[in-house]
Order: sequence, then C-alpha cells, then structure tokens
Amino acid sequence: MFGFFKSFFGNSVNDSQIAEEAAQAMDALDIQMAKAAHENWKIRLQAYLDGASTEDLSAETICFDDRCDLGQWIYGPGQQRLGRFPGFTALKGHHKMFHYAASNVVALAKAGREDEARKMLNTQFAGFSKNVIAELEQLEAIVTEVKKIRRKRA
Repeated sequence: MFGFFKSFFGNSVNDSQIAEEAAQAMDALDIQMAKAAHENWKIRLQAYLDGASTEDLSAETICFDDRCDLGQWIYGPGQQRLGRFPGFTALKGHHKMFHYAASNVVALAKAGREDEARKMLNTQFAGFSKNVIAELEQLEAIVTEVKKIRRKRA
C-alpha cells in the first residue's frame, strides 16, 4: 500500500496514520471543485485575450495564491496537516506559480503585448496548471485509497 503514497509523502511513510491524516485534511477541500476552478482559468484567460470576456481581470489581484478556495485550503488545513510532505510542498509551489503566470498573462495583455501573453498562457501557465491538476488528482487518489481501507476495516 505505501508505494502508492511515497510520491506524495516521501520516504517517511511507515504507517497508515499519515494517509489517514491526509484524508482528514482533504475533508476541508472539494477536490472536484478546485480542479474545475483551476481548469476554468485557461478558458477565462483565453476569452480575456480574445476580447470575448466581460471580466475586468486584475493582475494585481490574480497574483495572490491564498485567496481562491484551494489557496485558502493550502494555507490553512492543508499546511497544518500536510505541510511537512514533499507532495504538498510541490502543490503549494505550483499553485503559487499558477497564479503568478495567470497574473502575468493579464499584465502582458494590458500592456499591449498580446503575443507574449498568449505564449505565456500556452507555456508557463499551461504547465503550472497541469501540475496543480495532477497533484490534486494524486490527493484525490490518496483519499480514495484511504476510504477503501476504511471500508475494509468496517
């Protein structure tokens, strides 16, 4: 079982208590909603660049990674229970860079540098978005596995 968790928890995994702790931390986060919200950002930014958005996006606001639901979880319950694990550190870093790249897409567009904004959207932003989604899916898999274990025990 623990081979499944090593990529998130590192080599320190030695009992199911850590996996249980992760599952409890995830109770405070709707993973599906967090994934959907972050996947939706590419659509929002693309619409903004295409002039098809009614949103007045602000680079100065988007850059904050602690204001969205996922960011609030990362800096709250996630950090408290999972902050010591490599997988959590990676999620936190990729999420921060996701917001940084999204902010830069908007800033470049507002500066009239649309080609650079599109390139950033399709490279850096897309990469960080992919990482955040993959890490959320990994957490989702951990929670699913813990639930299976709980059912077997019951």
